[in-house]
Amino acid sequence: MTSNNDKRMESLSQVIPEELAKKMEKALLEVLETAICQNFKESSKFVRDHLTYVKKLRLAENPNGYARYIARKLVPDEISYNTRLEKIQAWYRGELRTKLEELYSLYYEISQEEKCEISKDNAKGIIQGLLNMSLTDD
Repeated sequence: MTSNNDKRMESLSQVIPEELAKKMEKALLEVLETAICQNFKESSKFVRDHLTYVKKLRLAENPNGYARYIARKLVPDEISYNTRLEKIQAWYRGELRTKLEELYSLYYEISQEEKCEISKDNAKGIIQGLLNMSLTDD
């Protein structure tokens, strides 16, 4: 039996989109697929590291928050972004290079977003849900 609080919390969580984490997961999986197609060993550090990010994203209580954490950790500013791109261009070729450039571009884009994890529209929806909860709880 589902309680009213559980139903309310479900409706509040539906207000928060998870597109960010899904975008990052998709980009990571494309990098992994391309690397394996180019004969990277499943046990290689490259594959293991990228696979770990996918697993942690899937298991995270707040996938979008974890996606932001990864992005800010790996590419906190423009200098580190440019450094990563230079290394990618020096070390990788073809489709894998393209997929890695796209992934790091996504990381950079995410890391440069405002620190607020919830948009104003989503915040308004959450507040409305909380107001509705408190009205029915009284």
